[in-house]
Amino acid sequence: IAQITDYVVDELFYEMGEFLASHPQLYVAINLSASDFHSARLISQISEKAHSYAVCIGQIKIEVTERGFIDVAKTTPVIQAFREAGYEIAIDDFGTGYSNLHNLHALNVDILKIDKTFVDTLTTNNTSHLIAEHIIEMARGLRLKTIAEGVETPEQVSWLYKRGVQFCQGWLFAKAMPAREFMQWLANAPTPISRPQPPRHAEI
Repeated sequence: IAQITDYVVDELFYEMGEFLASHPQLYVAINLSASDFHSARLISQISEKAHSYAVCIGQIKIEVTERGFIDVAKTTPVIQAFREAGYEIAIDDFGTGYSNLHNLHALNVDILKIDKTFVDTLTTNNTSHLIAEHIIEMARGLRLKTIAEGVETPEQVSWLYKRGVQFCQGWLFAKAMPAREFMQWLANAPTPISRPQPPRHAEI
């Protein structure tokens, strides 16, 4: 898996490094595996790549799925090292794994991403929306940023916004696309990206 991660990091900067450097208000998120958090080797690799392309560290977010944090004792020091180097850490697909409040506090992450499973039923009578409300409240209590995944309707955006979720991602805005197509899509977006705007993000 380490070789795959190395390839992803190389491709990210090869395809988007110059674009990110010229648009400092944008950021990308790199999804890492659980095993990538067993050592801190990637910190220097990503930092060197960012420096070589004049990309700010704050433009790179690090994501791992909630299931990747089962071994909290082994993972926590690496998370701390990433954060000390200036990277924000996000727990992806939150609500589908094994985390509890104690582990979440111990991990000391920056962002919670609410899994699409809960977003799908926000505006229905399904009681799973109560779980989403609990996750949002928990994130607020820990002063974490929140991102809702899999948003597909304006009604979902309204529901999430009213409850304090800062960011949404999903097909309502755009489907997944290759890097070049993504950059062109941003260039044609209604909000000009030449001026400072609230950060947008893509995932690699």
